[in-house]
Formats: sequence, structure tokens, C-alpha cells
Amino acid sequence: MKFSGFASAKGRVLALAATSSLAIACASPALAQDGQTAQADADDNIIVVTAEFRERGVQDTPLAITALSSEIMDARGQTDVSDIAAQAPNVSLEKGVGQRGGGLIAYIRGIGQYNSAPFYEPGVGTYVDDVYIASMHGGLFRLLDLDRVEVLRGPQGTLAGKNSVGGAIKLFSQKPQGDGSGYVQATYGSFDRIEGRAAGDFALTDNLYTRINVAAKSERGYIKRLDYGCQNPGSGFPAQVSQSDDCVLGYNEGESYVAGRVAVRWVPSDAIEVNISADYVDENSDPSADQLESVPNPAAVPAESVAGFIADDTFATGGTYTTYADYCNRNAYGGTGAYCFDPRSETDVWGVQGTIDIDLSDSLMLKSITAYRGFKSYIANDSDGTPIPISNLQVGYQGHQFSQELRLNAEINDTIHATLGGYLLDAHFNGEQRVDIQYINNLFFNDDDTDTLSKALYGQLQWDPIDRLHLTGGIRYTEEQKDYVFYRTAPDGNETPIPGLFGLEGNYEGDNVDYRVNVAYDVADDVMIYAQYSTGFKGGGTNGQPFFADQVYPFGPEYIGTWDAGIKSRFLDNRVTLNAAVFHSDYTDIQLQALSCPPPSTPFPCAGPQNVGSAHIKGFEAELFAEPVDGLNIDASLSHVDFEYYELIDTNITLDMVAPFSPRWKWSAGAQYEIGTAAGWSITPRIDVTYQSDFYTDPVNGPANNVDARTLANARLTLRSPDRDWEAALEVTNLTDKFYNQNRIDNVLFNGQVYAFPGAPRRWAVSIRKDF
Repeated sequence: MKFSGFASAKGRVLALAATSSLAIACASPALAQDGQTAQADADDNIIVVTAEFRERGVQDTPLAITALSSEIMDARGQTDVSDIAAQAPNVSLEKGVGQRGGGLIAYIRGIGQYNSAPFYEPGVGTYVDDVYIASMHGGLFRLLDLDRVEVLRGPQGTLAGKNSVGGAIKLFSQKPQGDGSGYVQATYGSFDRIEGRAAGDFALTDNLYTRINVAAKSERGYIKRLDYGCQNPGSGFPAQVSQSDDCVLGYNEGESYVAGRVAVRWVPSDAIEVNISADYVDENSDPSADQLESVPNPAAVPAESVAGFIADDTFATGGTYTTYADYCNRNAYGGTGAYCFDPRSETDVWGVQGTIDIDLSDSLMLKSITAYRGFKSYIANDSDGTPIPISNLQVGYQGHQFSQELRLNAEINDTIHATLGGYLLDAHFNGEQRVDIQYINNLFFNDDDTDTLSKALYGQLQWDPIDRLHLTGGIRYTEEQKDYVFYRTAPDGNETPIPGLFGLEGNYEGDNVDYRVNVAYDVADDVMIYAQYSTGFKGGGTNGQPFFADQVYPFGPEYIGTWDAGIKSRFLDNRVTLNAAVFHSDYTDIQLQALSCPPPSTPFPCAGPQNVGSAHIKGFEAELFAEPVDGLNIDASLSHVDFEYYELIDTNITLDMVAPFSPRWKWSAGAQYEIGTAAGWSITPRIDVTYQSDFYTDPVNGPANNVDARTLANARLTLRSPDRDWEAALEVTNLTDKFYNQNRIDNVLFNGQVYAFPGAPRRWAVSIRKDF
């Protein structure tokens, strides 16, 4: 791989923004065309969703669902999928850091997966335009030209399928309309942020339309990588830069990417619609904010050959935006000699998709969804955050998936809605890593493969036997197969000294039946109550990251059954929307990564999942949306989750522990007010405040993996022209400049250290947008 620097990345951003803006601005407008959309209903501002595979208003969908339109995401300045978690009840979306990959950590109602390496299957299903994304690695999905986001809470095993145990996150892109619309947006902000976005929608013929969207961003990291040898002459560590450079080696948490999407929509007749799209993201960013926070167990830290030094709090930089990580190994350990590696985080993600909708009759519709997606990444990880090479990783992941889904929808007398479908997923993942872990005297290269084949049949029937009563039942059968091959080699390319880990294989086969029963009743025209029982599962497999041959062990599926009851209501002349739900789940055979592998495997170190036990999860969620007077919009949410183990298998976890990345309490509040002027311009100030209680980042809870509670505030001021075709905005995130950690990794047992990953400090940005 070739890795370009910050300056060249900034050049790519400027070039792409300039050329795309010019092309879209100069394109001639086309005549507006009719088309299917899933935007907010113009009459009552209800977002139309497809959570049940047919278009319904979110208030008419008897599910615990948060639906976000592109307008509200723009108003909040949300640019990637992790941003939406702050306002979504009982949802946690964090960036995978350090040893846990570079993808998305997704949890809903205490269920998810905190290691985003592709060998770990998610507990929250993620979909882009109804295509399931099999790996969360590379999954910091950019919110590019979206129509809406649907966050479904609770198991979605019937329609969404496997790995939607905690819920599902569904992103839906704008469809081409051929109306000549488009926009150009440019942003400049703190930390040398430069960002450009543009989109254009054109009619190629009277029934063939295209939509082109591009985006690019470059932003310097907020974590300084300091040269310890430069700051401390005579310490035994060589200086890599001079004091004239302020002893700064570089930065972590910087972001640089270019992205694009092309969509084509063909409507050859009133009964047929074909949508084809292709997307690509090229990310060349800085590594995550690896920082040595503290060393609570110095006795466990291994000796380092430089001056016989033993690490202590000398290198600890907790509470600051600095780190001493230098991405070098100066030992002759393992016979490789000293080396340094490129401190980059690079990911390419691409995909093509084709969707065909055919109206076979007035009451029978067929949909086909075919997709191929792939990714390739390189992640540098100096996970100990020091110039001492205690734990260095160079990780290369790549993978691809093919999926095919067929759906047949039927409507009978407006009282029966039926769906039958079939699904196929064929996925392959490869992991190539250089693993240098001196605290177990272990250096090796790995080259591992995982192949997954999943097939499913499903059906759902919705029946309205009498006015206001709605009954739904669904079932899904899934069978899957997973094959693993593991290779470990020494630096010279020969078989590693670790016995047996060269060509060792693992296999898994299994099947499962999920179902859903739902009863909903319209108490009034704008008030619906519902209750349901639904199930979900995540398949078993083989430990995908063994350090020793005996750690290639199997683990079984996990299952969940959840009772939900909720209310959806609108009142005060539809100016207030209040939705609430309560739930109780029985979560069994839970797959988690504990501190040690199960016997008779070598216990330490361990990176593999295992079935640790069962738990009851209960809680509630509430969301409020209000427009008490014209121009004033208020939104708020409140949620609580209570996770309680009732059975444990032989593990380090105890009954008083809880699931990781699952704060017990979350709330949010936001408000904006559009103020008109005599000249026709408008000014809209907006404030968003979010809170989440403390949470743990490891299933084996402890003070070293506890992240403190935090309250954060963001503000935005938007100026719009009388025709609303020009917009300028000033935004400030982390308004109070609060220092907080977004993640922590507890390695006290293995090397005596605790690693922290600070969240971003206060940042500002100014953007200008022109709509066509």
C-alpha cells in the first residue's frame, strides 16, 4: 500500500471540491419527473419508513423506531452514522479504536459487538439501501446524500435476519428524480478542516435519471504525538525530530477521505422501476488516539532493553491531548532488528447495487436486490502509547460480499398485507497482521481467511380484521456455514514457533427459526398502542483470532426473545409527537470476549468470543417532537436499560457486571427557532445537549475500563436567503470544551497499563451551501 501525507490529502480535497462543484453548477437543469420518494410527508411532516418492507408513516409502524430525515441531520451537523447515537434512545455508536479495529462499535439495548474486526459478527445489523453489511470494519458510514436513517430497536430476526439481535440501523439514499436539483457546500473549520460536498440530479431521457454525489474532507488530528527523546535528551531514547519542531512527530485522530456515489434510475413503464448505484470511499486518515492513561500495575510491565527501562507513569499522558506513541520498535526482538511503521489508518470501501421493482398486478409486487461490496484497509496501532514497543500491531483487513434478496409483497382488500422472501449472503474476509506483543514474547505474522454462506426464507402477514385493530405475524428460517483457515509465520516467512497454527482450520454449521407476533390498536386517529414478542439470533463459529493452536475453539449461537409494548401519539393539532416503549428481553448463550479463553485452551492472552451465560434486559425509551409555535422546533429523548446476568458459564464475568458500551441512562434535548427578517432572510439558532451515564468498555467490568458520564453541548447558527437557496452556518461542537474519554482499554492484567482514547475538544466550522 502507498500512504500519502496530510498535504496531498488536502490537495485531493480541494481539487475534488472544485471540479465537482463546477460540473454540477454548470449542468443545465432538466424537467422535473415524477418518482417514488420516502421523505417527510408534506402535509403533516411524518417521515415515511419501510421497516416492514412497505411504505408507512413512522407513527403507523408498531415498532420502537427512530426515524431521522436528512433535514434534521443537516440541522444538527451530523456527517457520519456514529453522530446519530446521541439523540437515539438506548443506542451507542462508537468508533473502533486501538486493538479493536477501525470500524463501528454498535450497541442497542445492551446488545452489540465491541470488536469491529471482520472475524467478529455484529449484534446490530447495519444496512445501506436494504443491503446488509456483513462486517462492521470500515463501517464508519458517511452520511452521504441520505434521504433518511431508520434505527430499529429490539430484535429484528424476522425481516432483517441474523445478527440484528439488538436491533438494526438502516440508511437510505436519495433516489434520482431528474428534476435538475443539486447543491454545492464548502466547509472550513478548526484543526485545518476543509470539506466539500456536492450533488446533482439530472434527467438523461424522459424515463432515465441520474444522481451524482461527491464529498471530501481533510482535518488535522487533535492528539499531538510527541517525541519523548526530543523532550528528554539523555533519556536513552533517540530524538526523531528537533525541538524547533516543538518535538511534535505528528497527529492522531486526523481525518481525510474522498467519496462518491452515482445512482441511475430507469422507469421503462408504470409497472417497472430499476435502480442501479455504485459508491466508493477512499479514506487515508491518522491512527486512533492511542494514549497511555496510567500504569496501575507496574509489576506487570515487561522490561525494555533501552537502558533496562521499566515503564511507569513517565509516559502517561491521561487528561491531555497528547501521546508518546512513535510507532517504532527499537529492539532486535524476534530477529527483525529495529523498525518503524507508517502511522496511518487507510480504508477503501466500495459497492455496486441493483434493485428492480415490478408491479405484477395492482396487488402483487416483486422486488429484487442484488449487491456486491468490498473493502480493504491498513491500520497502524501503537496500542501502548509509548516509545517502548510493548504492543505494536500492523493490521490489514480486506473482504467482499455478494448478496441477493427477493421479496414478493401482496395486498388483499386493503386489510391483508403479506411478504414472502428469500435471502443469500456469500462473504469472504482476510486478515493479514504483524503482531508484536512483547509482554508474551510473541512476534508473528498472520494470514487468516473466513468464509461465510448464509441462506434464509421468511414471511410476514399483516391483517386488519376490524377497523383500528392490526395483527402481524412473521417467521424466518436461516441456515449458515462458516469456514476458517489460520496461518502464522515467523519474520523470515517460515512457520512460526507457535505449534500447530499453520493451515489449521475451523468450521461451523447451524440453522435457526425466528418469529414475531405483534398486536396494534388505534385508540384514536393519532394514538396507537402496540405489544409484540420477537426473537433474534447470532450464529456461532470458531475463534477468529487465536494466539495458540488450542485457542481455535468453537462457540455456539446466541439467542434473544423480547417483549415490547409501546404507544405512538400526536396531539395539540399535531404539534406534539410523543412515542414511548418498554421492553423485557431474555438474552441467552451470550457471545462475549472475556479475559481468558475457556479451558482447555491456553488462557492468556485471549481475543476470542465465547458463550458466557444469560441475562435479563429491561428498560424504556421515550421520544418527544414538538412545534409549539411556528418556527420553534423542540426534540427530546430519554432512555434507560437495566442489564442483569442470571446465569454464567465458567468465565471471569460475575453476576453483578453489565454489558459493555451500554450506559444505563441517556437523555437528549434540542431546540431551534427560525427568526425571520424584514428583508426575507432568516436566522436559526440551534442548541443540542446530550447526556449519557458511565459505561464499561469490557465485559469483565472494572475501574480501568469504566468511562465516566458526560454531558456535551453543540450549537449551530444558520442564515438562509429569502429563496432558501443560499445558506451559511456556524457550528461549534463540544461547546463547553469538556475533556472526556470516548473509550478505554484495560490491559492491567497483561502489561499493567490502561489506554485511553480522548474525545474531540471544542471545534468550530463555517459552511456555505448553494442549492439549485
